[in-house]
Amino acid sequence: MSDQALIQRALAGDRRSREALARRWLGRAYGAALAKVRNAADAEDLVQEAFCRAFRRLDQLKDPTRFGPWLLQIVRNAARDLHRRGQRSQPLGERAEGLEAAPEPVDGAAVDAWRALPDDQRLVCWLKVMDGLPLRDIAELMGCSKSTAHRIYTQGLARLRKELSRC
Repeated sequence: MSDQALIQRALAGDRRSREALARRWLGRAYGAALAKVRNAADAEDLVQEAFCRAFRRLDQLKDPTRFGPWLLQIVRNAARDLHRRGQRSQPLGERAEGLEAAPEPVDGAAVDAWRALPDDQRLVCWLKVMDGLPLRDIAELMGCSKSTAHRIYTQGLARLRKELSRC
């Protein structure tokens, strides 16, 4: 069933449709949150908060076919809010945990290379590589042009390759 059909049913009060949307987008939302905060516990909290916000505001979504990018923007805003409220236990640069929760097992060198990426490159690479999001959607999420998103993506990949070649 399409996101649009699930949204229509969710707006009519169908709880299962909300659950189906949440299951469909949970991995991508968690990946985006983890890329922003680099801490599994904070990422889980952000995702929960983002889904709550999204479902409360579902009637405000102008284009139901764009639920995913809209949700990921909510995740990004929730991460920004978390940072503003100062609810992180440590500054972003000092956080080391969270990457161990990546969907695929990774070796220590890959984790170190991933951690070395700046936040914007880590987020764009995650969304493109792990979630398969098109650059158009990533650009919308990041609030930049498609060419800028592509530049950030290619710079991130180049940096990852360079870091991994040292191993």
